[in-house]
Amino acid sequence: MLPFASPTPHIAAAALRRARKLLFVRLHRHASLPDGAFCEGFEATVAAIEAELAHEAIVMDTLAFDGLHERLAANALLLASLHRIVMQVEAGDVALGRAALGAACDLLSLHRLTTDLALVTARPGNPSPKLGTLHRNRMRR
Repeated sequence: MLPFASPTPHIAAAALRRARKLLFVRLHRHASLPDGAFCEGFEATVAAIEAELAHEAIVMDTLAFDGLHERLAANALLLASLHRIVMQVEAGDVALGRAALGAACDLLSLHRLTTDLALVTARPGNPSPKLGTLHRNRMRR
């Protein structure tokens, strides 16, 4: 998913809300799985969270989102925590996986609310060179 050319904050906020809604549908579907299937699919769910957060970061960077660096730090902590427990969950620690998924949903929900507010007041035009370069390098691979 690439950011669109010259996005307005309102369009970007709507696109991010839709993407986040689809992610939440996936997370809630995963949370409702029986224990065995939950454990087997945990890594794929973590990958989906990671992909969505990367997409959001690109859009926020394009819009010069004021809280981008703080958001990236929070996302990194969330992803590191989820990646750290993947093997335990796949080995059958369903309680740990369900607790982590619940916490991730709570944090992502909080991010959704703060992102909507920040994006409608964003100043388009000054993307972070680091993130833009990272995205361009990924696209070349």
